[in-house]
Formats: sequence, C-alpha cells, structure tokens
Amino acid sequence: MNTTMDPVFAASVGRELEAIGTGRSRLQRHQRRTRTVSIVGGSLALVGALTGAAIISGLPGQTTVTSFGEPVSGSYTGTTIVDLGPVPAGAEQVILDVTCTEGGTINVPTNPGAADSRSGSVSWECSDPIREKSTVHVDNGLLPGGGGTTITITADPGTPWTVVARYGSSSSTPWGVNAHGETYGVPNENGIPELVSAQATNGEIGYTRESESLTFEGEGYLPVYKSDGETVIGWFPIGDPSTLGDPPALNE
Repeated sequence: MNTTMDPVFAASVGRELEAIGTGRSRLQRHQRRTRTVSIVGGSLALVGALTGAAIISGLPGQTTVTSFGEPVSGSYTGTTIVDLGPVPAGAEQVILDVTCTEGGTINVPTNPGAADSRSGSVSWECSDPIREKSTVHVDNGLLPGGGGTTITITADPGTPWTVVARYGSSSSTPWGVNAHGETYGVPNENGIPELVSAQATNGEIGYTRESESLTFEGEGYLPVYKSDGETVIGWFPIGDPSTLGDPPALNE
C-alpha cells in the first residue's frame, strides 16, 4: 500500500483543515465535536475518505467495517430518498460510496458515536478540486429510523450523483497509550485521542497533539511527533504552501 502523501497536496489539505467550520472551508463536516476536531487534527482516516489520499493501515484505534447482504445502487439528481430494504439483525450503520463530479453540495446523514448522542452528517462540494477522487466513502451512515427501510441523501437541485449502499457493523482497535499516559491513534466512535494520526510534509507518519491543534491560529506548521509525544519527526502545514516557506529544521 502507498504510504506517502505528496507534500503540496498535504499542504492543501492542511489549509482546508485549518478552514473547517469557517466561511473559507470547502469540505464541511457537520457533526459532533469529536468529528470536527479530528479533521482539524489532520486525521489520516478522515482526510483519506474525503480527498482520496492514501490511508495508513494498522494505526491504533482504526475501525474495521463488515458489510451485510447485497448492495443497493442507483443514480439520482438532487435530494432523494433511498430504499435500502429491511435492516438485518446486527447492523449498526450504513456503508455508502457516493460518486459525483459536478454540481453543488451533497449531504449524507451519519451515526453518532459513544461520545455523543446526536446524529450528524458529512457533506462536500462535488466540483471541489481538493478531492482527488470522485467517490467519497462513508462507513458510518445513519441507519433507517423507526423501523423503516429508507435514508434521505440531500443534494443541491440539479446535482447528479450515484450511490452504492449496504448495511454493516464495525469494531475499533484500542488507542495506544504512551509512557506519559497520553492516548494516540485515529479518531473513532469513541471520540479522539490526545495524539491524532497525521502525515508530515516529509512523508513521516506520526501524530499531532489535539491541544495544539485546538489553540493553533493563523498559518504555519504543527509538529508531528512519534507516539511518545516528545520526539518531533516532521511538520504538518496549516496555510497556503506558496507563502508558508520551508518548515522548521528538525533537531537531529
């Protein structure tokens, strides 16, 4: 599996991550705080789902999703009610692959996690150039409610899209814990760890500290640490790569 992300693309993702929740953001994640913060932290799993970037396997806290039964597929325009059929025993979520290349915004309802009782949604602009692939994979879609068999996918009028959907269940591995008692790994249904998986501009895989992501303002670089939370192995860019300049030197 490819485990590198082009530095220029990483920087553009960083710029978008820094803009999430503001008027400048092109990828909007309308969900509980844990999902929003995990994007700001540069989670590889969420960046990969929305942009098509490579996702690194084997990180602590990663979620494995198992699908049930036959998929349901279709092509639609605008907001549509999609009938998935009866919910099978053991199903916890809906797995969707939604494809669009033109038009406006698409919004898919998603499940809450253990950290929140509210459902949410994920949305994106179909024509946004930051997305490397035309298909967005959503593995925590909201189950039909009230004993029903349908979900509603919202899209701007005139926006064409296709979907392949099936029911599924999931399980997550535990986060790691370093010598300082800090959790590290990827965000999942339980929330976010204190050190969140990220890829530095030099290709190194490590972790950004959530508290530093939350307090970061403006443009610049966040340190990417080893799982010990101390050793800096690279830098995660926040801002326009044409004006950021080179990242700080690493102490050997």
